[in-house]
Amino acid sequence: MIKRHTLQLQITGIVGVILVIVCVLLTANSLFSAQSYYGDYASLIEEGRAEYDPALPEGELPPALNPGVTYQQASLRFSVQVVTAMAVIVLLALAATYWAAGKALRPLKDLTQSVQAVNDQNLDRRLEIKKSQGEVRVLADAFNSMMERLEEAFLIQKSFAANAAHELKTPLAVIKTSLQVLKMTPRPEVEDYQEFMSDTDKSLERIIKTVEGLLALASLGEVPLDQQVEIYSLLHQAVSELLGTAGDSRVSLSAEQKTDAWVYGNPNLLYRAFYNLIENGIKYNCPGGFVSASVTEDGDHVMVQIKDNGLGIAEEDLNHIFEPFYRSDKSRSQRIPGSGLGLAVVKMIVERHGGKIEAVSKAGDGSTFKIYLPYLCPKLPS
Repeated sequence: MIKRHTLQLQITGIVGVILVIVCVLLTANSLFSAQSYYGDYASLIEEGRAEYDPALPEGELPPALNPGVTYQQASLRFSVQVVTAMAVIVLLALAATYWAAGKALRPLKDLTQSVQAVNDQNLDRRLEIKKSQGEVRVLADAFNSMMERLEEAFLIQKSFAANAAHELKTPLAVIKTSLQVLKMTPRPEVEDYQEFMSDTDKSLERIIKTVEGLLALASLGEVPLDQQVEIYSLLHQAVSELLGTAGDSRVSLSAEQKTDAWVYGNPNLLYRAFYNLIENGIKYNCPGGFVSASVTEDGDHVMVQIKDNGLGIAEEDLNHIFEPFYRSDKSRSQRIPGSGLGLAVVKMIVERHGGKIEAVSKAGDGSTFKIYLPYLCPKLPS
């Protein structure tokens, strides 16, 4: 088992080691200097190169020294006294260091206790930083910021799970209800089977769309973005493939190229993003409406603009439309089918390519989506 030492003990230990080393060096120097001095003095007297104080009787030591104590005894006593003083000083210094470190680290201990009290039941709890100073305040600010992001992610995850369950449960409930009605019919007619097959087909299609969206969200990070992609060709392809759908809804489609723009990325992902936006423009439109797509240059970015004059988006919904499964009340009705994952997938694709997406809309006045992608260079196909 690994022993865990508090920061207070670690600081005290470090200071103690440094203090002991310094004291030992100073003590060793004192002992060496004293031994050298007294040894040289005694040797000089024995050799006759130093004389006693003439005021003293011949053969007696100076009064500062005890005549009954030899040089070795005096040196040993001095050494013991110095070492004892060093030990006392080190112990007092360690005690003072431990106390001072504890006082200095008290805000950090309080912060640790507050952090330990946070769990998944009180993610909205924030640390009190009024009395915090220095690094502790910076750490508390960082922790509070992290908790805000974590709380937001947790709420989004809960909403995501609830909405995913709703999107899957609804079509399954329709299938189950249709099957129960068919079983309750004593002698089902061909029309009953046809109605059951039609309801089942629609519900299964909705389930498939939802699962495909979930798989797309989960796998976007694994797709390589290493190709040079010509934007307008993808946009034109998406418009061409949706002409039939637009004709059925009596909505006109158009595509315009104002620059020959290339970007680095994955053509399949970018095509899907353009397709989803154009399809939404058709789906949330009215007979006689239009959806226009264009490619222009905007500084160092390519701007893809998809505009429609359809139902538009309410102001309170505009900030949430890129959240997975978020759908306004109108689109939650079964009149307009969808999984609520289309715009979330578009946003992830654009961000994977280093770009950004903006939406401008007003209920009843249509919507405009602008995608900005890092500009490669004008390039003609080879």
